Amino acid sequence: MNLTLLTHLTLAVVMDFGNGRISNRLIVSGLIWGLAFRLLGEGSAGAVHFLMNISIPVILLFLLFSLCILGAGDIKLFSIAGGFLTLTQLCYLIPVAFVVGAVIGAGKIVYKKVTVGYAIGTKTFMHFSTAILIGYFIVVWGWGIA
Repeated sequence: MNLTLLTHLTLAVVMDFGNGRISNRLIVSGLIWGLAFRLLGEGSAGAVHFLMNISIPVILLFLLFSLCILGAGDIKLFSIAGGFLTLTQLCYLIPVAFVVGAVIGAGKIVYKKVTVGYAIGTKTFMHFSTAILIGYFIVVWGWGIA
């Protein structure tokens, strides 16, 4: 189960870097696999947990999407993760991914300031799927957590 989610998250990062988008086919595939694992592991109660966990990221992050801070693919990627993870893991993954994203963003700003010397306030683009993948490693695989 973890390997399936890891594969989907890794493919999403590759797609995000490749063309700046995450394929809806990958999203649907991840949702189908997540539902299948839930049904196999928990029976019909798994369907309820699945629907709840894929809905939470959409509800929580819709405002960030509306403000063009987060892309729709990133929210859908959180939903895929929710389909596989427990509610507790999902509730850790979202803030951890944002902290990782902040660190990556700060690193990009420092790097560009040092190498290019651009002015503060200019916009820079970040592939947030990378932060979600790293957050997944931190939360599920225990990287960085004692």
